[in-house]
Amino acid sequence: MELRYHLSMKREELKEWTDSTRKTLDTCREFSKLCCKPFDRGFIGELLVLGRLLETYKSKLCASAENGFKYAGSAKKGWDISLTLGKKTIYVNAKATTEKGKDKVNPKWVRQHARNFCNIEVDPRNPVQKVGTKKEVEDDLFYVFVDVRLWKDQGTTNLFTFSHKEAAKVFGRKYFKSWNGKIRENNPTTDDFWVEYEDVKKFRDPNLNRLFRK
Repeated sequence: MELRYHLSMKREELKEWTDSTRKTLDTCREFSKLCCKPFDRGFIGELLVLGRLLETYKSKLCASAENGFKYAGSAKKGWDISLTLGKKTIYVNAKATTEKGKDKVNPKWVRQHARNFCNIEVDPRNPVQKVGTKKEVEDDLFYVFVDVRLWKDQGTTNLFTFSHKEAAKVFGRKYFKSWNGKIRENNPTTDDFWVEYEDVKKFRDPNLNRLFRK
């Protein structure tokens, strides 16, 4: 199925997308209450980000033929949503909470792959992980961490935005401290790790303005 790409959106079309996104989220929240958990956190997280993008950038999306967005969803492109304003296109990877963190109060996010944020080498003869700085980062890629649990409980959410460079610095350092020079006993080559609220709280971005900051 070809992804729909929206350029120079009419206000009616933007309203259709905004209303549909909101109605879908409302239905998801009602169903989440019935089953007592967010049943598809990834999809819900993507829609929460999409809805906020449409709200924050609605005027610019309708202002020029150069502006538009693409929702890729589960297409496994390494990003979920792209947004073009003028000559700049950014790509957003939405990350949803999975459960409460160590303090039983603040959120924790689904397991991330550390290789997105640092370089990892494992010698098969001595499976110690050697963790180094990420050599290549994508200037147009952003990670938005979404508090889906808060949305389920209260109907609102918190968003935290990282550029790929910022994410590599924060999460690369975290993974280095946890696993550099060590063996991961269950699977020596795995790179899974958890993201906690303490890791993201300084990057709170309620309106996603950091995506196009100067």
